[in-house]
Amino acid sequence: MILVQSGVVAGIEGFPIDVEVDVRPGLPGFEIVGLPSKTVRESRERVRSALRNSGFKFPAQKVIVNLAPAHYPKDGALFDLPIALGILAHQGVLPPQVFKNAMFAGELSLSGTLKRISGVLSLAKLASQRNWQIILPRENEVEAALIPGKHYLLASSLHNVLDLVTGRIPPQKCSPGKRIVRKAFQGAEIKGQAQAKRALEIAAHGRHHIMLLGPPGVGKTLLAKTARYLLPPPTHEEILVINKVYEAAGLMDSRSPLLTERPFRVPHHSISQAALVGSRSGRPGEITLAHSGVLLLDEFPEFNQGALQGLREPLDHKEVQISRAEHTLTYPADFWMIATANPCPCGYLGSEVRLCTCNSRDVNRYRRKLRGPLLDRFEVFAYLSPLSEQELRQRTIPWPPIQRAEGHRHPEEAPTMSEDALDFLHQVQKKLELSVRGFENTRRLSRTIARLDGASIIRQTHMAEALQYRFESHNQVLT
Repeated sequence: MILVQSGVVAGIEGFPIDVEVDVRPGLPGFEIVGLPSKTVRESRERVRSALRNSGFKFPAQKVIVNLAPAHYPKDGALFDLPIALGILAHQGVLPPQVFKNAMFAGELSLSGTLKRISGVLSLAKLASQRNWQIILPRENEVEAALIPGKHYLLASSLHNVLDLVTGRIPPQKCSPGKRIVRKAFQGAEIKGQAQAKRALEIAAHGRHHIMLLGPPGVGKTLLAKTARYLLPPPTHEEILVINKVYEAAGLMDSRSPLLTERPFRVPHHSISQAALVGSRSGRPGEITLAHSGVLLLDEFPEFNQGALQGLREPLDHKEVQISRAEHTLTYPADFWMIATANPCPCGYLGSEVRLCTCNSRDVNRYRRKLRGPLLDRFEVFAYLSPLSEQELRQRTIPWPPIQRAEGHRHPEEAPTMSEDALDFLHQVQKKLELSVRGFENTRRLSRTIARLDGASIIRQTHMAEALQYRFESHNQVLT
């Protein structure tokens, strides 16, 4: 029996798989066991043809392949290469010693060339953690370049793999992948709305979820779309996870450049809960695709309430678990959420510019969509009013500022809470009927405001501004 190490991807994490190949006397046959999917079972024909077309003989004996541990579902064509190598080792074409401290993954074409596989980032990360070498198809060079170190080898065919593992040819260095290069954002010309801009800057600095309220045409969506440029560039580790997520979602191929910007997802309000949170088929939802970036829920009350309520647990735990019959997949879901909403169905309730045409029943139904536990998870509310004539005449100033938050580096010591600020919060708590979550969110928000202002102590003024963003706009529109 020959043992070849490979791996499988569950969610965005890689897990080691032992590919055990046994060739024994008996009637010719080829069986794969260990909970293989249909794609894995089809490896029998691909491996058989790849070996013959590469000049090797397929054994006229009983071939049994076990993928262990058996309780992990196995999917994908990445087991083609380790299965073929195990058969060749049985025939004495290469010594079994080459499989020590090495992983193999790759899809074989019928001619014996290696084709691109998915999940390379997760598998390469697994190999790096175990200090193993991993042999991958040459077509996966772009993704492999994200993993630092010299633990991976790239091959273009079955013959090329044999030459690499036996030392007949030296390994080639992996060239850096093609990256998306965007011009520096110079800011959009957005007039007025100073309070909303300030609220967005605070929310971006502390990654506080924010809701923008106001009538149509005041710039809610424009501000929300532009606010993503307040975030700093992603770190290398964040870039790695972002690409792993998009690879797991099937949104990357050999022609796709590496993603080096923070994701910005704007799902339509007709989206289903499965598409927003994640489906039982294992496909990540929009909240995972927005990981390390921004999720904009434009026209928030128009979303399906079932889909919105599915956001509650991921917002708290920063991840989402998708349960399947065989196992549970865990995807990251740490995103900055921005939502926009009108004060009523027509959008002009309380407006001094235009008369509201909604009846009380429509308004109450609309407001009920904005209440409940989900609303309590928003930490910042900002109300946008129509611009005055004076604001319309003012010269436009680019927003957001060209310089970003420099990675949002926080001081080593967080600002301490002053006694007057804490007393003020306790005094207001009963009046505003703050929940435990709302109380703690207000403390966090005041800490972000103090940090953004460069203060080492949270003063009462910081607490007052935090309470203003937390409740003033909310009460103004929804009560």
